Amino acid sequence: MKWETSEQTNIGFDANFLQGKFAVNFDWYNKTTKDWLIAVPILATAGADAPFINGGNVKNTGIELALNYRNKVGEFNYSVGVNGAYNKNKVGSIPTSDGIIHGASNQLYSNALEFYRAENGFPIGYFWGLKTAGIFQNEAEVQNYRSAGGKQIQPTAAPGDVKFVDVNGDGVIDNLDRGMIGNPNPDYTFGITLSGDYKGFDFSIVASGVAGNDIVQSYRDQSGQFGNYTTRILDRWHGEGSSNTIPRVTDDNRNWTTFSDLYIQKGDFLRISNITLGYDLGKVFKKSYLKQVRLYAAALNVYTFTKYDGMDPEIGYGTEGFASGIDVGYYPRPRTFMIGANLKF
Repeated sequence: MKWETSEQTNIGFDANFLQGKFAVNFDWYNKTTKDWLIAVPILATAGADAPFINGGNVKNTGIELALNYRNKVGEFNYSVGVNGAYNKNKVGSIPTSDGIIHGASNQLYSNALEFYRAENGFPIGYFWGLKTAGIFQNEAEVQNYRSAGGKQIQPTAAPGDVKFVDVNGDGVIDNLDRGMIGNPNPDYTFGITLSGDYKGFDFSIVASGVAGNDIVQSYRDQSGQFGNYTTRILDRWHGEGSSNTIPRVTDDNRNWTTFSDLYIQKGDFLRISNITLGYDLGKVFKKSYLKQVRLYAAALNVYTFTKYDGMDPEIGYGTEGFASGIDVGYYPRPRTFMIGANLKF
């Protein structure tokens, strides 16, 4: 076994325009991490933890761009900065028989099967499961859901149950129909900074976000009939035409104990992270021994624009080093208000 190694190529430039008022920073990168340290898949009867070996590589390619403009209008000084990045992630050369590093089980709920993995040719930690095609609205839809050969695909289903997609067309819903149904890695990350000052007053606003990633949400133990649902369950199917997205509630949780895109939500968000407003009293009370008497008020985690209905779209997760984007119920970050003072002598 040896250390992981990384090879990276960068091409970029820094430039200033308009007499230094407008700055541009650009970078293109191509980074490959080789000899990834991975645990060897072994049988549970081995009686010991799996050893680590070198195997596989992870390639990240993307661009980063930052723009900043600063100027003044009379005594008002201001600055506007935006930055963004695009990244494409791909795994390759995993030296297992199937080219896969399998994710852990028992993660979403008791006895839950694998639902994320690293596989040759796919993004790292992608979500692996079944696709759905709505909800069976009546018994006729259940009976008519058949393969090209006339085989009924979900014979034990009932109205209100999830309609799983028979990807390979063999008339059976099984592991051969599972595939990539989500990617926890964002395509884009971005940030915005606004600041200014005028006659002792100053302000700043900082925002950041991501786009193009997915989140797996599971707040409930689906292995039994007890446990809390989120408010999404209020939109469940309870009769023909009532819902085509959330299945009926059953004692055996049959619609949720098979991992599918029902668990997947978009993770895009824009968060206003910080707003600060200050005033320097030193501009009024001019003392030779005081350079600054700045009073300020700040708000942190002000607001998050997102369609994700969980507590926080900005999550991380992993007993495995490559797992991410899995929300099993984290304590939400607080919204904080602060007042303070800066004294300079």
